[in-house]
Parts: sequence; C-alpha cells; structure tokens
Amino acid sequence: MATVTQPVQASSNARVLPGELVEVLSESEIRATLDEKGTLENLPFMPEMLKFCGKKFRVSAQAFKTCVDDQEMRQLDTTVFLEEVRCDGASHGGCDRACLIFWKEAWLKRSEPTTQTSLPILRAKLLELLETRPLQPGGLPPQAQTDLQSLAMRDGQFFCQSTEILNASKPLPWWEPRQYLWDLKYNRVSPIQWIKSLLIAIYNKVAYICQLKSWRFVAGSAEGFHEQSLNLRPGELVRVKSLSQIKKTLDSEGKHQHLLFAPTMMTFCGQVLRVQDRVENIILEGTPRQRKIKDTVLLEGATCDGICHRLCPRQSFLFWRECWLERVAP
Repeated sequence: MATVTQPVQASSNARVLPGELVEVLSESEIRATLDEKGTLENLPFMPEMLKFCGKKFRVSAQAFKTCVDDQEMRQLDTTVFLEEVRCDGASHGGCDRACLIFWKEAWLKRSEPTTQTSLPILRAKLLELLETRPLQPGGLPPQAQTDLQSLAMRDGQFFCQSTEILNASKPLPWWEPRQYLWDLKYNRVSPIQWIKSLLIAIYNKVAYICQLKSWRFVAGSAEGFHEQSLNLRPGELVRVKSLSQIKKTLDSEGKHQHLLFAPTMMTFCGQVLRVQDRVENIILEGTPRQRKIKDTVLLEGATCDGICHRLCPRQSFLFWRECWLERVAP
C-alpha cells in the first residue's frame, strides 16, 4: 500500500482522528514550517521532538483543548496528541513532568500500514528508542542543529511547549457549546463519560459561585506534615494508601506541601502500581521558571483522565508524594 506523503493539512481538510496512523515529517520539512522563534502558531517545536522524526505513531486524541495549571481551559487549533509520545525533558534542565507532546498537523502526514512493523510502537520499543537514539538530529547541517538545540533556552530562561502554552492557545470558556460536541465527534468519548464530565463541570461551576467545595474535594487538618522519605526508585512496586490515610497528610486546602491531591487520584487508592520515575525538576506551566520538588514520583499508568476538567485530553501524569504510598514486596 502506498504511503501518503503530503502533510495532513495539505492532503485533506478533514481532521486527523484518534486511531489514525501518521508519520512525523523529516527534520528539514518541519523546520520549513517554523518561524524565527522556532514555533508554528506560537507552539514550539522542541529539541526533544527531533528523535521522533520519520517515525509512525497512532493519534491518541485531537488536542483542541487543554487545561493549564490553576487556570481556565485553553483552545488550540489543528493540533493532536500521539500515543504516549512524551517529552523527556533532556534539553530543558531534566524536567520530569513527562508532558504529552503537542503536534501541529502540519508536522505530520497520514500514513498507511505496509507491514506489521508499521503498527503502533509498543511502550517497550518506545523506551528503547528514547535510550538509544541520540538527541542531536542527523539530517540537518551543523548550524541548523545548533539553532534547534538553542530553542530550549532564551536569555537563560526555559522555552518549551509548556512555557508557551498560553501564547499558543486562546481561552475556551465553559459556556462554549462546541467543545462538548467536539469531545463526542472528534475524540469519540463514550456517552457515559461525556455525561459524567458535563455534570461535574456544572456542579463545580455552581459550587464556585456558591463558595462550596468542588466535586470530590479532599482535605485534611494536617499542617506541615512530614514523613521519612521512601527514596523510591523507578521499577519499584508501591500501593497507594487508603483515602483516610492520605487525608492525614493534607492541609485544609487539600494539599501536602503545596501539592494538591487531585480528585481523580482517589480512583487509585488501594491499587498496586510501579514507579515510573522520580520527579525532581518541573517547569511551571505558562512561565519560564523551573522548580525543584522533593519526595515525589510518577506511577505507571496513573494519568489524569480529564473527567474533572471538561475531558481535557492531555493525559498528564499525576504527581504522587511518597507519603501517599507504601512499598510492596515484589
């Protein structure tokens, strides 16, 4: 079967939908779409994305909206997420957020599977790719390589999709009806999940107006709670503590040392999960600043389902304080 070679936007006006197979354009083709800041519609093409050029992936969702830390929903145009294609932070001070990368459709082309090797890259294969392929692009002249790598920093400050998310998007108010239709039409959200999220959104808006607690808000009475660090390492098994145990670590705002225990995290209580990575550095969204963080990890598969955030499709990893976890013997 022939492979389509035109970029998505040039080959069709139809949106690329979840499940479709696409190929990331070559480094030189993507470079031709970028302005002098290394962005397309203010969305940066980051050095961490170079390793994916020429590779095929399944689209996981239309990224027409995203939530931003402690801010309202934002809208993006002609942007998608690819299945588990995340930023490793290598060019941004070792940021450990593991953000799902935004891809402009102009950086992709539709593809047809020719053999079994064109099927979605399995997680293990992707990890192997990240470990073995160098960050430096091989298909560009040295000066072009240097230019792209320099986009990670500007005047000593970080510059990435996370720092520029506000510039690359526009506000998406809760009362805009099209976003709810797009969830069904483009991201194929199940009707049950769609109804649940809509009801939560309505409840949270009413609760905000009436100065009530948001849906499934969890709070405690602990102030300055401290517990000995577990020093968890990637690959270790842990059990998420019960909600009653976790409440003892939270203050009246539902936080432990300024980190919120989000409502969606309740669904993991009692589950045994594997530590994916430690979180020690994070870039604060919408800012060029990086912050140190202690005694916090990511757990495999523990991502936000967006149910409390108008079905945000970003699948951000949840941050887990070690005091919310306990080791489990292999």
